[in-house]
Amino acid sequence: MMKSEFEKLTGIFPTDELYKQIEAAYYTYSGDKVHFCKAYTENKDGLAERIQHDADLKARLDDGDYARKIDTLEGTIAKLKEQLEREQEWKPYIDKDNFEQSCYEHLRSQKDAQVLTDEEAKDLLYDEFGFAREKVKIYREIPKLEVNRHRTLRRVGTIERLPLYCATDWNYIRFDCGCMAYELVNDQLRPFVH
Repeated sequence: MMKSEFEKLTGIFPTDELYKQIEAAYYTYSGDKVHFCKAYTENKDGLAERIQHDADLKARLDDGDYARKIDTLEGTIAKLKEQLEREQEWKPYIDKDNFEQSCYEHLRSQKDAQVLTDEEAKDLLYDEFGFAREKVKIYREIPKLEVNRHRTLRRVGTIERLPLYCATDWNYIRFDCGCMAYELVNDQLRPFVH
């Protein structure tokens, strides 16, 4: 649609910069030019406001002062985030209630240790403890956590914890059954603390 067509259909005479935004909106509009111009003049679904907002924002960003100010503010935000990280003194969190990672790694390093499939792990839990296979969900990782000086925890990733079997009294499975979370550690069931 040409600018003159838009002016004729709407009775509005936009600046060249505003018309660039109008034209961009028209190309993404699903109707024809008559419907678009009617929607624009009626501000249907905030169309005219959105176009004006985009034009105003582009004009501000084209002004070097705003671009420099945005860069400065983004730099300040990045510095403040770094300072906050240092102030909070985040450190790896070791949960004493759950199976320690070093013990798990020792078990996994054994030449006889075999990684169980989910089905093999469910079979073991059924045979040894009577857990219904269809209710058991096997986990192959646990959350990796950090704690700050205010004792706030945050999740920063995951740690691989595959189900392992070395012997009847040397094994590991992390699983849920119903609403309960468990670890099977060396043939002993213990609640898993999230």
